[in-house]
Amino acid sequence: MKYLLSLCFLLSACASTYEVTPAGHTIKTKDDYMEVIEKYSDQVRQYSGFYNTLDFQATLLNSTVAQAQLAQSSMLYQWDDKRFTEEKGKYENRLSKETEVFLSFYTPERKNDDLFKDSTIWKIFLDVDGRRYEGKAKKIKLQLAEIEGLYPYHNRFYTPYSVIFPVPMRSIEGKPMKMTITGAVGSGVLNFQP
Repeated sequence: MKYLLSLCFLLSACASTYEVTPAGHTIKTKDDYMEVIEKYSDQVRQYSGFYNTLDFQATLLNSTVAQAQLAQSSMLYQWDDKRFTEEKGKYENRLSKETEVFLSFYTPERKNDDLFKDSTIWKIFLDVDGRRYEGKAKKIKLQLAEIEGLYPYHNRFYTPYSVIFPVPMRSIEGKPMKMTITGAVGSGVLNFQP
């Protein structure tokens, strides 16, 4: 009987995968958040022998990821109801106007890490539903700890970018997508499944 009671307590403790913020919002745990990020992320690593020539990882910011990030940020920054509602509105607005991808980018030659420049040596495309959209990269200027809080795979050796494509996420969500980064240094394809 003692073992049965212990098992019941153990199972009831494991069944709860949600946390409650001070504002009263129910959110998923950090492990659940990481599962969402992993599901909608992909990575490319290229080598020439032992020399790493190109390395990048990206996360598609669809409504599932946006909702998870909203909950994660709410937990990290202890948002009240007003701030939570404001941030939720911003996420909804972005999803209905554009498609955004977080990109963690590395190339050993610093001069080749210029995705944000108008004269960049790189092109970024998103292929979905038989159409191709060209993206524009913008360097993210948040503290490293903030970026790692949202994208655990990112680290100080990579450059964080937000890549924006001129197509509403709401119109292409749920379809397989392919993001291509190509240039003189190399190219790679990231696949995002629904």
